[in-house]
Amino acid sequence: MKEKRSRARLSDDKRIKEVTLIAELIIVKRGFKELTLQEIIAQSSISRGTFFKLIPNKETLITHLGIKGINYWLELINKASDFEGLAREKMLVLHASQVIANKLNRIIYQSIFMANAALNRLAVTPELNLILDDRINELIQFYNSCIQLGLKEGSFSAKNYAMNTEELAYFMWANRYGATVSSINYMPYNNISDLTEKYKKFVDVHLDCMGWRPLSSELNYSRVLLDIYTKYYKKEIAQIKKSDWRDDQPSITEQEF
Repeated sequence: MKEKRSRARLSDDKRIKEVTLIAELIIVKRGFKELTLQEIIAQSSISRGTFFKLIPNKETLITHLGIKGINYWLELINKASDFEGLAREKMLVLHASQVIANKLNRIIYQSIFMANAALNRLAVTPELNLILDDRINELIQFYNSCIQLGLKEGSFSAKNYAMNTEELAYFMWANRYGATVSSINYMPYNNISDLTEKYKKFVDVHLDCMGWRPLSSELNYSRVLLDIYTKYYKKEIAQIKKSDWRDDQPSITEQEF
């Protein structure tokens, strides 16, 4: 019985992969608004009944695209996770991977944030939302590991902000990548307190005033980013240069490459 379930799960994964690939091609041509499930069914090898069991609505499809996007982003981070440097330099691994994910796979990158929108989450099963949450929390934990490294180095002090490292990591994610601050999905694990006041303090005391300056001009970011790009992402950079994305394509966050 377990083997049958495993085969069924594998089959479902293949179907979802097919569906998301078709969806990406449609979005490239006409955008998210023109994407319809009927067109995907017509282009896929999946029966109508099976399709709607897996993808009951457009929101579920967007969440699958978002999970695909966050998985790709995490692969890029893991690829460069052994980059040597100070905590604030290692933080640039996440920034570099985000730029590449957005430039190279903009559709699935955008889907990460669309999937996290409140209305989209309401239309999706809790189980699927949980998968997205777990993946995003992996990104937040990358922040957390950098903060902890900074504390060990003595290059960062959190003692005056009444926040632990997980809370700071959560707020960094919220500020830089647009996570919904009021959402409990990305609050530190087992945290039952109201983080509203702590977030206000975090905003009042901008990152550049926290003694660590992770986003300031103090560090030669161009050099460090160039090191990361050339050491880990040569293939991805070459793919980006060959891509035909126009500069006016919509994006969730502003960045330069």
